[in-house]
Amino acid sequence: MPLEQAEIERLVGIRLWAILDASVILRGVGSAEVMREQLDRLLEANESPHITLQVLPFAKGAHTAALGSFVITGGTEPSLDVVYADFHTGSLFLEKGEELERYRLDMEATSAMIRCARKEL
Repeated sequence: MPLEQAEIERLVGIRLWAILDASVILRGVGSAEVMREQLDRLLEANESPHITLQVLPFAKGAHTAALGSFVITGGTEPSLDVVYADFHTGSLFLEKGEELERYRLDMEATSAMIRCARKEL
């Protein structure tokens, strides 16, 4: 059954929200040039309205992410935000505001951390 235009537009508005461990931007993989290109790509992606990247800094200590992998998806409406958490015992979809807050990090700090890591190369 074909989707209505409004439903297609709502689905296209869904975005990717990824949280990366600080080691991802600090541990060199390949040459300095390759790392610079990879960090530039992360900065570029973080400017997209459909992609949100956050870096989990070492200083934050233990985070909910330590229990397993998770993905935050959302859309143009806050009611579409969902965390999919994958644990060794199973997986969960979390939709309540207080559940989502446990997975969110400081958004402004991410680009600054990536730029700093790039400068050090």
